[in-house]
Amino acid sequence: MTAFFYLAAQTSMVSNPRILSAQSQDFPLLPQAEDGAIPAGSASQIAADWELLVQRVQQHLGHLEEQLQTSGIRPARTELETLSQWAIAVLCEGDFQDRWDMAKLFPRLEALAAEPAESVKQLLLDPLLALLQDEEEDPDTRWFVARILGEFRQPAVLTALVHLLQTAPTEDLQQIAAAALAGFGKAAIAPLAQLLQVPHTRLLAVKTLSQIQDPGVVQPLMKLLRDPDPQVRAAALSAIGSARDRHIPDLLIAALGDSSAAVRQVAVTELGFRADLLSDYDLVSLIYPLLLDASAGVAQQAAIALGRLGTNPAATALYRVAHLSHTTHPQRMALVQALGWMGTPTALHHLHRLALQWSEEAPSAPLLHATIQAMGRVEVPELRWQAARYLVELLELLHGNLPAVQTAAVKQAIALQLGKLGDLDALDALVHLATEPDLGVKLHAIAALKQLHPDQGRQQLEALSNNHQVSEQTRQEVAIALAEW
Repeated sequence: MTAFFYLAAQTSMVSNPRILSAQSQDFPLLPQAEDGAIPAGSASQIAADWELLVQRVQQHLGHLEEQLQTSGIRPARTELETLSQWAIAVLCEGDFQDRWDMAKLFPRLEALAAEPAESVKQLLLDPLLALLQDEEEDPDTRWFVARILGEFRQPAVLTALVHLLQTAPTEDLQQIAAAALAGFGKAAIAPLAQLLQVPHTRLLAVKTLSQIQDPGVVQPLMKLLRDPDPQVRAAALSAIGSARDRHIPDLLIAALGDSSAAVRQVAVTELGFRADLLSDYDLVSLIYPLLLDASAGVAQQAAIALGRLGTNPAATALYRVAHLSHTTHPQRMALVQALGWMGTPTALHHLHRLALQWSEEAPSAPLLHATIQAMGRVEVPELRWQAARYLVELLELLHGNLPAVQTAAVKQAIALQLGKLGDLDALDALVHLATEPDLGVKLHAIAALKQLHPDQGRQQLEALSNNHQVSEQTRQEVAIALAEW
């Protein structure tokens, strides 16, 4: 069975006479047998033929475009018909790459077609729409056709894509139909709003409307915030949550108390981006209860939201919950990260207090490690010295509350962050760490000294090695450090 005759049997818009006429043009596209058919052969041979066909169509399109640009001569209709038939043939029969390459050529074919629009409709739209609407056609072919049709802003295409959205047999087809419809923008809102009235298409319509960046989607989606399906409520709220509509803030605040965790999570996420509302709403007090939400996802998103707001009350709220004994370990991690992202004096102060608290609790060593990392991420130059001072103070206060292994890991983390912070006042503390017997701590301290001030760091170590007022063990550790340097 030849690839082309298989195509002819499957699709009515490419008839044998027209197909064969493509080879009678003065731009041969494929080798042919004496009877005009594509020679039968192995699957690899046929695949190679389709790849060659794509290349030939590309070349001929380039020739026609050059002719139009230099001479103002548009190609003959029969020539475009042949090209469009071959392009559709590849969509039906080619492999993924052939289809992908050919799909990109359809806008160029449209540009070459002469006015009026009826010409484009007959040449391209009608056969493509027939393929799209053929439910027995290969879903992959329909996927490519939907992608191509998304470039044609025609009412018939809009109607066909809306129908496909409702009837597509695969999720991939639904997604490409939604993406194509989103490209229609405002024109797609009314037909999609009709689908909101039907329960089995409502969620899909909401997700499609969410891809349209137009104020017109707000009103129809706003009506769904009381829908009995929490998925619909969450999707609708997510779609309009960032809209600058005067009703949105109150809707988001109301959704913080929704019975669905998914809806609460969307609401708190969106409010985290609304620092502009702080002058009119006490967002920190509204979000604070969600830091203790039964849903871990909601609680962690509340921490992120307060971190984004970045105010002193927000930092204090994060600290208060992190300080509570019944706050879970994952939530404490989220709270520490949020404080670290803030990069404010208040947030840094609270991180320091948490570090001091957790340095006295062996089970809290991972939290202490995360807090040290958060303190080292401070980017504001005016705060870097303060962060370094806090870390040095923490280093000095480390007692025997943590097991030796955990203590060594904490010291390594502090050394790493002191090197990043770049405050020269930390040199003495790092030199002291370089004399630690633990090799991991020693190596981290050396790396930090090299990062901070390599010359001065080495000089201080050499001076210490020659200082006979220090213990013999300390001088031995210094010798090891200099050898590792």
